[in-house]
Amino acid sequence: MTLSSSSRRLQASFPRRSLLLGAAGLGVMATTLTACSSGAGPTLYTLSVVSGQPAPGGPRFVEVRQPTIASGLDRDRIVTADTGYKLTVSANDAWGDSLAGQISRALAGDLAQRLPGTSVFAENDAVSTEPQAYVELSVTRFSTGPSGAVQIEAALSVKGAQAGAPDTSGQFYMQRVLVQAPAVSSGTMAMVQALSQLLGQLADQAAAQLRMMPPVPESATTDSGTAGSAPHHRK
Repeated sequence: MTLSSSSRRLQASFPRRSLLLGAAGLGVMATTLTACSSGAGPTLYTLSVVSGQPAPGGPRFVEVRQPTIASGLDRDRIVTADTGYKLTVSANDAWGDSLAGQISRALAGDLAQRLPGTSVFAENDAVSTEPQAYVELSVTRFSTGPSGAVQIEAALSVKGAQAGAPDTSGQFYMQRVLVQAPAVSSGTMAMVQALSQLLGQLADQAAAQLRMMPPVPESATTDSGTAGSAPHHRK
């Protein structure tokens, strides 16, 4: 049987069309892979130590314990707003470290700046000294609040030490606090800067309470820790 000229032209067009469709498919695949591989990671933020008014007084050694963080805040992505009924979580901004770890280190730095005669360290730091007092924080809000102002809502406590642990048998300070400040401008950076400033205000309150604590007897500080002893860790 002899093929007509029109049939031969139709058969010849099939391989060429298949090649064009294959090339188009490869182009779509390459574009998809490029889009997936070029996605940028989240922007990371960290809290900062802020300056305050240095003043004498307070125990020689203070430990800032790892704060308790409300479960809604304890996440990598930054909670940018808390209306009381709804949490808004950023899609692109994250904490550079755990929020609890950042708060404890920033608060310890704030206290060390305000208590120049006191050695302040965060819980789980490798130190060879027994603290004479503890500062604890339980955080329930760490973002902009219902009014739009940046807020920290927390329970702040300052306690003496007994047998290497917070002393809850004697007198100690515990206060529910709400500190707030308007953000200088909108955006996560402004909120994180305001949160750092508010932590400084909490440090002012804690430092004032630490200065009011009675002095620790000298005999109790003799064995509080010496250079070369094993690092002191607490869970």
